[in-house]
Amino acid sequence: MAIKGYLIFSKLLILVVVVYTLVLPKDTAFAQKSNDTENRVLVEAIASVDKDEVTIGDKIKFVIRVKYKGNITLQFPEVGEQIGVFTIKETGIAKSPKRGKDGYSVVVRNYVLNSYEIGRQTIPSLKIKYKGRQGNGEVAANEVIIDIKGVIKEGEISGDIKDIHPPVDVPTSIKRLILWISVGLGALLLSGVVYGLVYKFKKRSKIQERQFIRRTPHGTAYELLERLSKEDLIAKGLVREYYYRITNILRHYIEARFGLLAPERTTEEFLTEMAHTNQLDAAHKILIREFLERCDMVKYAKYGPSNLEIKETYDAAKRFIDETKERLKEKVVVAVRK
Repeated sequence: MAIKGYLIFSKLLILVVVVYTLVLPKDTAFAQKSNDTENRVLVEAIASVDKDEVTIGDKIKFVIRVKYKGNITLQFPEVGEQIGVFTIKETGIAKSPKRGKDGYSVVVRNYVLNSYEIGRQTIPSLKIKYKGRQGNGEVAANEVIIDIKGVIKEGEISGDIKDIHPPVDVPTSIKRLILWISVGLGALLLSGVVYGLVYKFKKRSKIQERQFIRRTPHGTAYELLERLSKEDLIAKGLVREYYYRITNILRHYIEARFGLLAPERTTEEFLTEMAHTNQLDAAHKILIREFLERCDMVKYAKYGPSNLEIKETYDAAKRFIDETKERLKEKVVVAVRK
């Protein structure tokens, strides 16, 4: 009995081993197939246009839509200025991938085309390359057929010469109307010419001579100094603004009086140029140097001058103008038209 039980157990054990041996390789192969499916790159390229029938020269929106699954990088072809018989007017930038609910990512690139070839034309297939961990490859988009029609109507032949229409009789009333219109336009034209001649004659007769005294540089500088003094910027606490203004007044005076480009230069640049000019004597050069250096301390070094120093600065500017101004007034006679 024990021997019989042992034999039955042995057969069952052998049966289990056989079944396990047959089933295990099958399961292993299925798992490998699933992994292969997951690692496979799925890429699809679809080309389309916004209209499949256009007139010659019309713009056509050409779109390539690439749909893929997996982590890959796409490379669209560089097509230059022509795709088949179609000219590329604009090339859009490939948009960022958009992932759909189905797990696929979509990339779209737009082109604007036109063509002057009549008939049924084909946009050829474009190949898009891709790279990924699974390897490199390329996918071809479909061709697109477009009907291009000419501007000549159906039944007409290009270059047809049509017969001249016979002359049309103009009614008498219209002839009379045209005559009166012509007379009226002629009268208006003649009136315009006469008016123009009379106006020109009167304008010439009203020319008069007026005498003006040219404003001198020192006259302008005196006026600006007086205006600056009346604004009373020091009492308002605008000391730096005061020093900016008085510096500009003197710099513009020097430019107008001596032709030195004082306003456009820094203090250092201007003093270097001034050192080589013979239009100013040594005393005036020292005066203007001390004036500009004193003003720069207030403007840029945030130095707070006393009331006495402010008055000395004003007096220095006025003294420089007094001692270097033009001694004679120049008169200019100008013809003024009224």
